Amino acid sequence: MKVSFDTDHDRAMQDTKFWGALALSPEEKMNVEDPLEMEKLADSLPVERAASRWIVSTDPEEMVEKIGSYIALGFNHLVFHAPGPDQRRFLDLFSAEVAPRLRAKFG
Repeated sequence: MKVSFDTDHDRAMQDTKFWGALALSPEEKMNVEDPLEMEKLADSLPVERAASRWIVSTDPEEMVEKIGSYIALGFNHLVFHAPGPDQRRFLDLFSAEVAPRLRAKFG
């Protein structure tokens, strides 16, 4: 699951730009073979568009609710992918704020 969780909303949004290419449409990616050109296209996207491919939140309860919708569909093995370059920060925040709430609510 693509999740961007941080205590700073702007940082959570900006981190999604790191994987901005995910938000490019098939038409925008068509015939792009050079990874540097793909990166340039992704970098030109507004942050809101890059973030549209992620669950972005500063609220642990909102994150649990949004992840919970996948659990309700029957998913029981979830892998969380954070977009930003500071993976340690994400792991520390997610482990402290979100994971315990997920365990408490969904076991």
